[in-house]
Amino acid sequence: MAYQRRIITQSIRLTGSPVAAATHVVWRAPVACTVTKVHGYRTGGAAAAVNAKIGSTDVLAADLTAGNGAFTSGTPASGVGDMDAGEVLSLEVASGDATTVIIQADIAIDADVNDLP
Repeated sequence: MAYQRRIITQSIRLTGSPVAAATHVVWRAPVACTVTKVHGYRTGGAAAAVNAKIGSTDVLAADLTAGNGAFTSGTPASGVGDMDAGEVLSLEVASGDATTVIIQADIAIDADVNDLP
């Protein structure tokens, strides 16, 4: 059976005056996989610190300062982004006063793509 790596992206777009600090569940892993990058973008306000969480554990060692007008990216340390089947991925605005925040997580799945829901 042919196996190949598949990259998917989970994201969230938040708006507010400003966007409130909060954690939002966006995905449940159907199979074992790995968060390979976290991206942040913001407009308005002065700053936005973002991160991703697997369960209650931060994916990035330090919150990512979301870029204004361009995406900023961070890569988790080896093993930190690993998810078991059934684990939950959340995207988090840790702090800031942006009016729009977009957070994305790139996820690598090493499984038969025909087996995925």
